[in-house]
Amino acid sequence: MNAKLIGMVVALAFPLTVAAYSGEKGDHEQYRAKKIERLDKELKLSEDQKVKIEALFKEQGEKYKAIHEETESRLQKILTPEQNTQFKEMKQRRHEKWCEKNQERKQGKSESSQN
Repeated sequence: MNAKLIGMVVALAFPLTVAAYSGEKGDHEQYRAKKIERLDKELKLSEDQKVKIEALFKEQGEKYKAIHEETESRLQKILTPEQNTQFKEMKQRRHEKWCEKNQERKQGKSESSQN
């Protein structure tokens, strides 16, 4: 039961964990910029709309980060010290795996753009 609970929590918290845990602000800003670029391409946004959408996405990111921090805090209170240690190790492994895949994806894009 405990393993299933921890697994579910990790799966649900992972997207937020990556966003808050990575600390690589450039990636988040680049992602937002690309998202707005795609919207602009499809919808032909005005400059005013782009500015407002950027602010909206930034606000959304801050809210996600706050939710993540609250979830982490509450989760720590529920889990035993041993489970907290295990949970941190699980998050670290997932983060490392995500970083590797993200790096591979970036390298693949840069190689394909050079061809």
